[in-house]
Amino acid sequence: MRQTFGLVLQGLSTVTLLFTQLLPSQAHPVHHSSDAASPPLFAQQQSVTAGVPIRGCLARPKQNPPEPNLETQFIPGALTLERFRQQPGPPSVSAEAAQSNAPQAALNYIAQHQPVEKIALAHPTNFGERYLNDYQGQPAYREPIIVLHETVISGPATLRLFQTNHPKNSQQASYHALIMRDGTIYYLVPPDKRAFGAGTSVFASSKGDETVSTNPSLSASVNNFAYHISFVSPQDGRQSSRSGHSGYTNAQYYSLAWLTSKTGVPAERITTHQAVDRAGNRTDPRSFNRSGFLSLLRLYPKTNEVMIGCTESASSRPLP
Repeated sequence: MRQTFGLVLQGLSTVTLLFTQLLPSQAHPVHHSSDAASPPLFAQQQSVTAGVPIRGCLARPKQNPPEPNLETQFIPGALTLERFRQQPGPPSVSAEAAQSNAPQAALNYIAQHQPVEKIALAHPTNFGERYLNDYQGQPAYREPIIVLHETVISGPATLRLFQTNHPKNSQQASYHALIMRDGTIYYLVPPDKRAFGAGTSVFASSKGDETVSTNPSLSASVNNFAYHISFVSPQDGRQSSRSGHSGYTNAQYYSLAWLTSKTGVPAERITTHQAVDRAGNRTDPRSFNRSGFLSLLRLYPKTNEVMIGCTESASSRPLP
């Protein structure tokens, strides 16, 4: 029997997670069969780039990169979850969860439930390498951040978009992970690679404004040190207006908390596309309940199963 737990915001400054077990007869049916559809993996297509992206990062970008700039080298093989999430462990709750006000039923759910995980590798034109140095040769390492998004289009449409060859820089886009309406997680770009999730962007931290330039013809962005996760938008949110948005599902919030807990990224470095955008036209994720999400995140144990980017001491690979 499936159990569903809801997030409820109570008051303006106090957030309480209300986990209510719903019997099937009590739950409202949600029809998202198209969102749960499984597209073919890019690695299964007959292509010269089919295979597994080589692990690791490069020393610095090319000085005069072509368009498209196919940076990532592939080796023969089949993609597995280990390429996106190392040392997968069984579901569990955090030590902090025992001190929380969450009912035992909720803690049991978290300890026993794990999201469905699938792979849909983006086309190589839609992601690139992370770099230890920017295009001017300056150190490019920043502590990882998580940038949250929403799609505005359906889940299958998003996967098709990212698995399409985009030779022009202006058309290239991707996330590292996509969370469907039913909570299924699709891994699109390995965490050591640079997803093209934000254009002109800066992360304002306690250390100052953080951004990296990896292409002299493009604006600086957070992509070199960001891990991009996106919700699939609700049906009434599949347009760009700020209104008419019913929000995200409980399953999406649980999957986001579960995945985020495995990155080791602290709460203060979890941000949104709207917050980092400097072009002034991004508002996503439009109805995100940050306080409720952070309360839920505290119930999950923190690990480093998702290894984001490079470290300053990482060995670099030669340019392809």
